[in-house]
Amino acid sequence: MSLRALLWSLLGRHAFAWTFHNWYGARRNILRVFGAKLTATSKQRPTCTITCPWNLTMGVESAIGDYAFIDSDQPVSIGDYCTVSQYAKVLTRARVPGSELRAPIRIETDAWVAADSIVFPGVTLGPGAILGSRAAAMRDLSAWTIFGGEPLRAIGARPRVDL
Repeated sequence: MSLRALLWSLLGRHAFAWTFHNWYGARRNILRVFGAKLTATSKQRPTCTITCPWNLTMGVESAIGDYAFIDSDQPVSIGDYCTVSQYAKVLTRARVPGSELRAPIRIETDAWVAADSIVFPGVTLGPGAILGSRAAAMRDLSAWTIFGGEPLRAIGARPRVDL
């Protein structure tokens, strides 16, 4: 375990979790000390878990909700205006019989990982994609499309919003 990882597990994640619910700036600063690349308007709830903040990049007005789990063993890139909702899991590593998958994850502009859903290693959510509640993404999700169900399927098109 590296010194940075040791300091994060002993000090950083506890300081992060002990902040008041609306102290977004303090949490951003704690994550930045450990190498996260965050914009001034990104938000992380104090109950979310980020395993390796030095592999996290977040864009403008993006948010990680309560009790979300970001396994950032590999790079996790969250674009502008994205949401990772409460209890969602973003996993850059996963065990499969006989091996372990490790790959970065990209959540592109305007994408939404809804409550209690899972994003597996190597997946890219295209711009405007929505992964519905309790769904599992094991493959890339195309832009401006809503996905859900088990097995995962496209449910419909998402209206494109240009700001």
